Amino acid sequence: MIMSWTLESVPDLSGKVMIVTGANSGLGFETAKELSRKGAKVVMACRNPQKADASMQKIRDDVPGADLDTMLLDLASQKSVADFAEQFMQKYERLDVLVNNAGIMAAPYSETVDGFENHFATNYLGHFALTGRLFDLLEATPGARVVSVSSLAYFFGNKIDFDNLYYKNRKGYGRWRAYGRSKMEMLLFAYEMQRRLTRTGKSTISLAAHPGLAQTNIMPAQANNDFTKKFLTLVASFLKPTIYGAMPLIRAATDTAVAGGEYFGPSKDRMPDVVKSNQASHNLDTAKKLWEVSEKLTGLHYLEETL
Repeated sequence: MIMSWTLESVPDLSGKVMIVTGANSGLGFETAKELSRKGAKVVMACRNPQKADASMQKIRDDVPGADLDTMLLDLASQKSVADFAEQFMQKYERLDVLVNNAGIMAAPYSETVDGFENHFATNYLGHFALTGRLFDLLEATPGARVVSVSSLAYFFGNKIDFDNLYYKNRKGYGRWRAYGRSKMEMLLFAYEMQRRLTRTGKSTISLAAHPGLAQTNIMPAQANNDFTKKFLTLVASFLKPTIYGAMPLIRAATDTAVAGGEYFGPSKDRMPDVVKSNQASHNLDTAKKLWEVSEKLTGLHYLEETL
């Protein structure tokens, strides 16, 4: 491993194609900008085309010649995920890195068009489906990897209640519980995916990352009144700049010395390094069941193990 990683450690990425979900703001924006700065073709997969185009222009203002594309993706809709994957594969013949970043945080209860609670659908299930639909292209690309973004709040989701997985009819719903559980699901997914990749002899690798405590617009965006928005904006102002939160994602996406199944987060000097997650995130039975339930909910089966 690189002893002291910095943005200058990122290698030349010319010729590589990378997807960053939720790239119009926050962690996704900073990640897309730095990947494009190093020469990658970055597809900014976002649910708001106008915001995506504006963010693309901001990156180009800072990184002249940045090779960017914006594509519509609403992770809360399984149809949108399917449409995005189909359109992407029509446009591109390779996929080097998929950064599963987009998400909502501590939002009021709502159900998606598919009938799932919004945190579960957007933060986790949509990314499970997106990865599955793009997996063949990933596997066909030498050195491909998937980076799934978690959060320090994953410990709020230590227990996955499969009898109430997505809080149907608001049962047991709490904003932070739902957010934390979705981020625990992302960790379980990342680890289980690597186990399946290893057992099936695939070359793609799966990694996870978390931003630590960094400024993003996700906190103020979830406020439901002006006072709360001002308060959350004030809290965010005391956190470290967004780029520091994006660095673990960028390292996981680009470091040639990483190993599948590693989890990256900020270290004591704010630079990203391999970090540990709790025992619950490594529970094999929970991860296997979550994967199988996700297959049933999405109708997608990938990385299946045959006896």
